[in-house]
Amino acid sequence: MFQPGHEYTKGNVKFGKTVLQNDSIKKLEEFANSNKETQGKFTIGDEKNHNVFMRVTDPNIQKAVGKNDPIDVMGKLRELKNAS
Repeated sequence: MFQPGHEYTKGNVKFGKTVLQNDSIKKLEEFANSNKETQGKFTIGDEKNHNVFMRVTDPNIQKAVGKNDPIDVMGKLRELKNAS
C-alpha cells in the first residue's frame, strides 16, 4: 500500500518539468492546477510515469542530469531539487 502524507505535487511538477517533458507530467500539471489537494490520487504506475525520482534509468533523465548510473542520477536529481 502506498500512503502519501504530504502535498508536494505542484512543487514536483515544477521541478519535474526541468528534467523531463512528457504527457504524464503535462497531465499531472493540469490536474494539480485544477485541484487544491492531489495526494492519494495516483497509483504507483502513475508515479512511474511522472515522478522523475522513479525514472532514474530513463535515458532522457540521465542526459538531463549528465549521469548514467541510477544511484548517481538519483543523487543529482536530489541535489537539483534541493537547489530549486
